[in-house]
Amino acid sequence: MRKIGIIGAGPAGVFAAIHIKNENNEVYLIDKNKNIGEKLKITGNGRCNVTNAKYYDKFMENIIRNKNFLYSSFTRFDNYSLIDFLNKGGIETIIEDDGKVFPKSSKSSEIISLFERLIKEKGIEFIPNTRVINIEKTECFLVETSGKKYKFDSLIIATGGLTYPKTGSSGDGYAFAQSLGHNIIEAKPSLMPLYLKERLDVRALSLSDKVLSLKTKQNSFEIRGDIMLTPSFITGPAALKIQAMAARDDLEIIAIDFLPENSEKELDDLLISLLEKNSKKNISNVLNTILNDQLISIIMDKSGVDKDISASELSRHDRKNIVSIFKNFELKLSKKVNYKNAVVTSGGVDLKEINPKTMESKLVKDLYFIGEVLDIDALTGGFNLQIAFTTAYAASLDIKEKI
Repeated sequence: MRKIGIIGAGPAGVFAAIHIKNENNEVYLIDKNKNIGEKLKITGNGRCNVTNAKYYDKFMENIIRNKNFLYSSFTRFDNYSLIDFLNKGGIETIIEDDGKVFPKSSKSSEIISLFERLIKEKGIEFIPNTRVINIEKTECFLVETSGKKYKFDSLIIATGGLTYPKTGSSGDGYAFAQSLGHNIIEAKPSLMPLYLKERLDVRALSLSDKVLSLKTKQNSFEIRGDIMLTPSFITGPAALKIQAMAARDDLEIIAIDFLPENSEKELDDLLISLLEKNSKKNISNVLNTILNDQLISIIMDKSGVDKDISASELSRHDRKNIVSIFKNFELKLSKKVNYKNAVVTSGGVDLKEINPKTMESKLVKDLYFIGEVLDIDALTGGFNLQIAFTTAYAASLDIKEKI
């Protein structure tokens, strides 16, 4: 009877285990944690944004890097296949306006309970609180753990990346892959806040429908959407997305267009009109009819204009400068790396060395990599979890076909 070892009991590892297990094999699921699905507990702020209901083309648009790799496996197990799987397991799902899919209960524990039940029913051997120390490949895989040694005919590495280290993600899978001859694309945190080089004198501000322009040493990116501006970082949906797009670059400057609905000329004409109508008021009081007080304060600081001068005293040069800052408020970015606040890891096992249909290594027979340990990542909204489930299913099919 073939023995299959799976290192990592996150979404990918568990999903692979329950689809591989049958009467012809033994499946061992090894994890550092006491329980399965530690990272699954916190996805979607605990609600578990398990996938996204966008149709094929729109779904693929949200995969930032290496989406072509996913085509083959996604056609065999897509987002709607996952929804069907959950529904058959007794979990009702809801689809929100942006396509995000959640259990109707809004509780990640419901999905984890389903997985725990299936692990028990199928007779999968879950080995908790156990760290893998070393892997060797001879005629089989020799896996040394903190407790004992195991021999496996097939081995799946589903250890995740480096994000959310408190859940046990420490990059072990990259070391295992390298020890078995694989190349690793350098890991970078993705979908994390944009950290500022210098602090801003603001409280946390939620700002709707702004344009962000990001410059890196290698590229430039632009996106429009909602952000949150804080003293030390910019976050919110648009900020996370643009950071993800540039996750592998060296970040330099972020520019915010606070009034994207107005051209610079339109804004200048508006300001001239306001200044003429309110010539005796100080400039800050005039400008706060356009934007909130906190934004006016930091814009005035950047412009170098005395915020207490009267509207009639504002020179043409200073007016033009203020308008320019409204449209292009530049901030230098820190090179800070923070996996604790990143959603996913960009980088991982080089996909050139992995069969896209089966997730099997092209270098080592019967070795598989699934989930976040692979060099493929997507935007927020359930897409990264779907990648985990899709790649897990692909590996499970191939292993069962060999038995």
